[in-house]
Amino acid sequence: MRPLHCLIADIPQAVLVDIVQRVAEESENIKVVDRVSDLSQLPVILASQPIDVLIIGMKKFMLPQICTDMMEKFSNLLVVGLVNDGRKAAIYLNEISSGEVADIINMLGRR
Repeated sequence: MRPLHCLIADIPQAVLVDIVQRVAEESENIKVVDRVSDLSQLPVILASQPIDVLIIGMKKFMLPQICTDMMEKFSNLLVVGLVNDGRKAAIYLNEISSGEVADIINMLGRR
């Protein structure tokens, strides 16, 4: 099975970007394929290579419109939003099934 291809985008704190990349790369199941500082680059990057997971910086718990647009275009894209300093996160999935909801609850609810 190929690793999940991950894109890190628009996280303003350089230290947080480095931590996210290091943690992701410590897993053999995740490959960070790129880091970008500007969300306007998303359409080109997502169209040019397979991205499974988008990790973005967020100031609030609101998904930026460009991410919503990209989730509509790339329906399997998982978006993980790290809020402020990264101690809070929001997970966004498109077209989620009831089985996936149960899996998420079971996986994250037992942490």
